[in-house]
Amino acid sequence: MISIKLGGYYSREKAHSPIKVRFLTGDVERVLMSNYFDCAWNESELGTQHIDMQTDKPIKFESHSDLSHTYTDEIRADWEQVWRVSSVNSEVFTLTFDSSKPRLSLIKFGWNEPQTKLNQYRIDYAPILPTYVCRFIDHPVNGHVKLRLNGNFNAQSANVKLRFSVPEKVCFWTLGGGLIRSDDDIPTLDRKIPIEPQLQSSYIMQPKITCKRMSDNTDIIISSFSYSIGRGQFSATGSIKFGSKTDMDRALNNELLVSINGYQFVVICEQPNVSLKFGSNSYSASIRSRFALLSAPYARQSNYTNSVDKTFAGLLSDSLANTGWSLKNKMIDFPVPKNAFSYRELTPAGAFLRIAQSVGGILDFDDVKKEVSVVPEWPVNPWDTETAVCDVILNESLILEHSTRETINQENNAVFVRGEQQGVACKIKRRDTLGDQYAPDIVDSLITDNQAARQRGTCELARSGNKKESTIRTKLLTNLPPIRPGMLVGIRYTDSLYKATCDSLSITASVNASGAITVNQTIKTVSNV
Repeated sequence: MISIKLGGYYSREKAHSPIKVRFLTGDVERVLMSNYFDCAWNESELGTQHIDMQTDKPIKFESHSDLSHTYTDEIRADWEQVWRVSSVNSEVFTLTFDSSKPRLSLIKFGWNEPQTKLNQYRIDYAPILPTYVCRFIDHPVNGHVKLRLNGNFNAQSANVKLRFSVPEKVCFWTLGGGLIRSDDDIPTLDRKIPIEPQLQSSYIMQPKITCKRMSDNTDIIISSFSYSIGRGQFSATGSIKFGSKTDMDRALNNELLVSINGYQFVVICEQPNVSLKFGSNSYSASIRSRFALLSAPYARQSNYTNSVDKTFAGLLSDSLANTGWSLKNKMIDFPVPKNAFSYRELTPAGAFLRIAQSVGGILDFDDVKKEVSVVPEWPVNPWDTETAVCDVILNESLILEHSTRETINQENNAVFVRGEQQGVACKIKRRDTLGDQYAPDIVDSLITDNQAARQRGTCELARSGNKKESTIRTKLLTNLPPIRPGMLVGIRYTDSLYKATCDSLSITASVNASGAITVNQTIKTVSNV
């Protein structure tokens, strides 16, 4: 006999889990369970109420175990057992009242040879993601609840409903993570590790070149490929030489996916060039990178004025609207007042470059993902290169050619930068200098905030002074990717390390008559003398 009695009062003083009824685990046997419902009362007051459940043998219902944690790594184990019964016979429960005399109704449930269907074991582990964690303020207390029915029976309301409101809860945001408290906001360890191929006595080169038309993945046979891009350009330029006239006709006015040693370049094949000689015909064409689709003749020129308040990133996003390209802005954002900026007769690519150059930025592309980034023209100022960490370090075994030359320019340590009708006027001075050697004033409509003036002025001061230009030819390897403009390059000779900023990149690949492939990349770097 199992008796469940509800008595006592609900308390809010302690915080516990909701009321649970647990059945101990026992063997599954063929059993008949009966449920009796007894009520007794006098003429005016309903007295007591209890529910009796009678079973012949223990019944195996469910066993559940939890392993809890405190908002850190989600390490828990859930154990489940599922039962299947061949048939369940039940009768509808009815209870009728006649004046003050109750009529008893019996509920019967029958099982026919219940069997265990499946044992399922599930273990979840790994760091949790950032999420909201909620806890209840007032939990129901384990114990008894007494129900008192003091009113008279009303025939119009046949059902008695018990409603329990949801306990009040408080939620807070957790950062997730591993074996640390997720409430702690620990700064990210953002260490910059340079790309530095190992110094070896010999290198095994296995270059590979493929070219496909992106519209239908058709193979295009090419014999040479050149690709060049520098700071201040909105697209790369170059040329491509085909194996036959058929390949040129297939590639003309289409997007081509060129893969060189695993690095992919998406280019547009534009202007063809045919050279016919006795026994030697050549077919080539000029190419531009994918961002050129936003310039003439593929895109129309337009006019623009910010009719509402914008930000610098908002202006960049407006110029890329409905183009399919996404923006990654790495410049400091700032507000632009209404009607402060405008341009006339510019293509989306030209307008995007115009906005970026207003604050001393250049463009960096990912043609495959159609992403364009705005980065500083000088990510590391020339006077700070000694303490900066390089992006790429080249050793003497990877440098095939190295030539240098010096240029003489005026040295400046201060500049006035100001906006136009709705701008600011700022004096930008180089750190640790007197600020008495002025560069020509800079006037631009996008200088509407101190941050805009500081970024543009720093770029102008970095351009001044005597420069040392180096031209380096090296290889394109698995551990030596293309060195993009704006990267800080380190050149290591024995025990010395020379640092400079990459100004331009040129990649060449060619296939000779015997099928040998040669791939090189040539960079031009600039540093202060």
